[in-house]
Amino acid sequence: MKRPVILICIDGAGTDYFKRCSLPNIDRLCREGFCSWSSHAMVPTVTNVNNVSIITGEYPAEHGVFTNCYYEVEEDREVYMESPEMIKSETIFEKASRSGLKSVLITVKDKLRTLLSYGVDESFSAEKPARWVVDYIGRPPNIYSSEVNLWIFKGAEAFMQKFSPDIIYIATTDYIMHKYPPESPEARRHMRLLDEGIGLILDEYPDSVIGITADHGMTAKKTAIDLEKVLAGKGVKAKVVPTVKDRYLPHHSNLSGSAYVYLKKIEDVEKAYDILRDVDGVEEVLTATEASQRFHLPQEKVGDLLVLGEVDYVFGTLTSGVIEDVDLRSHGSLHERVIPTILYGVEREGEIDENRLLAQIALRGLEIV
Repeated sequence: MKRPVILICIDGAGTDYFKRCSLPNIDRLCREGFCSWSSHAMVPTVTNVNNVSIITGEYPAEHGVFTNCYYEVEEDREVYMESPEMIKSETIFEKASRSGLKSVLITVKDKLRTLLSYGVDESFSAEKPARWVVDYIGRPPNIYSSEVNLWIFKGAEAFMQKFSPDIIYIATTDYIMHKYPPESPEARRHMRLLDEGIGLILDEYPDSVIGITADHGMTAKKTAIDLEKVLAGKGVKAKVVPTVKDRYLPHHSNLSGSAYVYLKKIEDVEKAYDILRDVDGVEEVLTATEASQRFHLPQEKVGDLLVLGEVDYVFGTLTSGVIEDVDLRSHGSLHERVIPTILYGVEREGEIDENRLLAQIALRGLEIV
């Protein structure tokens, strides 16, 4: 039997979270393997985009998932990118299956389990756990807790004992990162729990190939702007969709460090560009062509403009006014792009400067060309 390949995506774990407390198991992986604190996530820095890049090894332009939620112009509706049919590239799970290998997928959020599940032999989420797992390790804690991430590592250990998979993908949740900065007692406790979970796997399978990264970092946000209202006040009709938008409102209130702008009239592009560029808190405005070329995004889907925020600004729908003071932690901008990459049990070939490159590590560990 080949050594199992274990990929772990620690949701929202910018490198600053790893520097605030003792993490003996992660330290061991770094000491005996390879560790980079300056890898990069895909842009926009949101969960769905980056997890799909990790399991395909591709940029969003190739695999097709470019946000958590987008606006379908012809149907006049917002669409959550949660269906596996939206992924256009072959995943590591599908490649493993073609080679006669077994795969397991374990997540906290069921939306992510659904999105990533194509080609997987066995999967479950903390939101919708397998009955036998609950019988074996107990019911999962609330998904808005620190403990739920440790629980899925225990579930992963149980799955490995029961199914002996060749590859397992574990995706945690970033609720604590959304609520607490790295230096807080809550965040440090959470990181110790994650380290404990990683230790369970490492102790049981010391000869495994392990790859750890994140989908994005997290920063504090102080000001929210309703870009749709900004444009409307200047006579430009548009639909603005924050890239983090999903069904998990306690995390970020659907306020994102970036947003796609879909204009009602294409002839308003230049006017909208000039309006948004002059808004305080807007760091960059890119046309669809510019966004596609710079961040490898599918040009035909990203609307007419991509707006990127300064470090402490977010964009989204506000109930009153155009600008509001906020006190939250979120992501989506360029300021949450730097993430860790940790490799263990496999030789590094070249730079591992993007999280998507973990797919290559997995295939090498599985001896799939």
